[in-house]
Amino acid sequence: MIPKVFIAAVLAASSALAAPPLPPETYRQPAKLVTLPDGRKMNLLCLGEGSPVVVLDAGYGSGASVWAQIHPTLAETTKVCAFDRPGNEWSDPGPLPRTTAAIVADERAMLKAAGLKGPFVLVGHSMAGLDVRLYASRHRKEVAGVVMVDPSNPHQQDRFAAVAPASTARDAARMAGRRKCVDQLVAGELKPEDGAAYAACFPAPPSNLPEPWRATLAAWRTDPARLANLMSEVESMPGADSDQIDTAARPLGDLPLIVLTADGTARALGSSPEEREAAAKVWSAMHDEAAALSTRGENRHVDAGHYIWAEKPQAVIDAVNEVVAAARARKGR
Repeated sequence: MIPKVFIAAVLAASSALAAPPLPPETYRQPAKLVTLPDGRKMNLLCLGEGSPVVVLDAGYGSGASVWAQIHPTLAETTKVCAFDRPGNEWSDPGPLPRTTAAIVADERAMLKAAGLKGPFVLVGHSMAGLDVRLYASRHRKEVAGVVMVDPSNPHQQDRFAAVAPASTARDAARMAGRRKCVDQLVAGELKPEDGAAYAACFPAPPSNLPEPWRATLAAWRTDPARLANLMSEVESMPGADSDQIDTAARPLGDLPLIVLTADGTARALGSSPEEREAAAKVWSAMHDEAAALSTRGENRHVDAGHYIWAEKPQAVIDAVNEVVAAARARKGR
């Protein structure tokens, strides 16, 4: 049992020492390009000192930059590293398919190549919750704690389809449209000179961003290898990712584990009040199941939308620092 006064002191410090967000310029160049055994490079940004090392994994289509608001504050407590998954931001694309097993393998290779020592506190937002979950199940000794920030869950598409068919169908249609855009681009059937049709698939970066950053973003958004990585990540979720997590599933003992559930996520899912209520129950139930992987797991509800780290950053900061404190207490006992 962790002394409550110890946790309270850590959380109080995290609030009192709140550091300003990292400026956008930080992410307009790679931080540290770590070379994997096959020669690919992954971008890693580490701040702070201490152990356990916290590893931040962003949601779908995002990289280290999404953590800018909370990364410096977390680094007041321990060493905190954010990275770009292959095909995102400054990291090279990886071989297909981009299942959660492939992502976890690359993450582990990156951490080893960077000389970072575990066990780690793993933090995953949204779809990265699948990566965190598989990593902890397959490599339990390498994990000191887990925080899942409104995570995706195995088989969630099927479970949502059963209670919210209209919104599930809408999301499937949107993804099919995205797949069509990518396929047309790769086949050379969609080009910038196609005007509105091209812009509908690949909107230009905001005009208020500086050049050449806009050009870099535009190039990333239309790079076939990067797009293939992104599509493979999301298309792997219902089948391969869920199967991999099922196969690796195991109790995590008393691993410090906190799940943050954004109540606003489920409210945005349904196409009717009935669907929204049913979807909210399923979302919470899946996160209860994730928390139950550990005997000390906890599912905390946050009155926010899916991007908790932007709307309620302190909720994420407190959860991570509490897990860090618990990991340190376990190590010292």
